[in-house]
Amino acid sequence: MSTERTQRREAGPEEQKDSLLVARSAQDYENHLTPPAGTVFFSKETITVFDNVDITNTNIFGDIRRVETLTWRPEVYKYVTNARPDDPKFQQHGGEVYIILVHGGIARAGVFSSAIGYEYMQTIKVPSSVIPVKQFPASGSGTQSGDNWSYKIGFKQSMSLFNNGGNSAIDFDASYVEDFVRIKSQQRGSETDNGVYFSVSLDEDVYGEWPVIGLSVFKCMDTNFPVTFTFEASTGQRRNDVYTPDDSISRRGH
Repeated sequence: MSTERTQRREAGPEEQKDSLLVARSAQDYENHLTPPAGTVFFSKETITVFDNVDITNTNIFGDIRRVETLTWRPEVYKYVTNARPDDPKFQQHGGEVYIILVHGGIARAGVFSSAIGYEYMQTIKVPSSVIPVKQFPASGSGTQSGDNWSYKIGFKQSMSLFNNGGNSAIDFDASYVEDFVRIKSQQRGSETDNGVYFSVSLDEDVYGEWPVIGLSVFKCMDTNFPVTFTFEASTGQRRNDVYTPDDSISRRGH
């Protein structure tokens, strides 16, 4: 089975006929991840991992089928805490670098993958110097109501940051809250040995698109930047709680 990357095309009449919204808007949303003005050794940027990219496969007859179209744009927050990055005893003084990704974007299922109930997974792999701390929301954290599942992202971390050109310390409570509902679908997420993953599983014969939602927390104990994160997106099926990918695309960056 081969995998190709193509630009997004418009949905055909059959796809449009069966399309439905797979996730509702957030009911509760608070983003307090940006520290006060004047904070140093902090950065924030939005990166585009994939922009309307199709994940496709080729069947035994040579036909190319679109299984997902994905736009993935995380907001990346980076904080140097407890010690200045130029401190020669950074680790001894408790220095840590936190990296938080707030995931955004949009995903759209293909007709073939929707018919048989695919799982759509996004993965971040990191080098050994970076520690995966937490992926929100975690697998099994949803609350079911009929065919729908409710989820909550609730992150909070106290940090000792710097201002006044790095000559003064300030306390900052970073926090992020978001509630959302997946309609006829479930979200999973977890830390792994070398990163994190999160995914959305659609029930069989559910068609449509859904927003990319999630929050990933990493930290490292040194300031040897930049480090390379590898972003991957795949589609597949889960049997006996084991996910088997059929098709994937990846990008190294950040």
